[in-house]
Amino acid sequence: MGLFGKNKNKKQMHEQDGLNLESKESTYERIIFEKLSSDDDNYLTHLADQMMEGAPLILNFEPLDIDQANKVIAFFSGIIYAIKGEIVHVQEKVFMFANKDVYKDGSMDPFLKDIVE
Repeated sequence: MGLFGKNKNKKQMHEQDGLNLESKESTYERIIFEKLSSDDDNYLTHLADQMMEGAPLILNFEPLDIDQANKVIAFFSGIIYAIKGEIVHVQEKVFMFANKDVYKDGSMDPFLKDIVE
């Protein structure tokens, strides 16, 4: 167990707001593909929030220079470490960042076998 326990009221609060984070769609259907155009902090934080809500991120680093790419990888590596997630090297400049829960339903396995070099 980590430092913080799960907030059992979180689902209830989001359902009251009209959001149901525990939808019936598979993890595979929630993947966010993003060709990074910037290392802007607001942009990265928005992507990180989506990942922490359960959407795997597949990020293409090709448009970024080396310093920008290093900043983004360091940022997401810290988040992945904190949530005990996983980084998968998909292709030369493409990585998948996801929390540990995305692998539970098994829908990611065939997808990853097809795309990982």
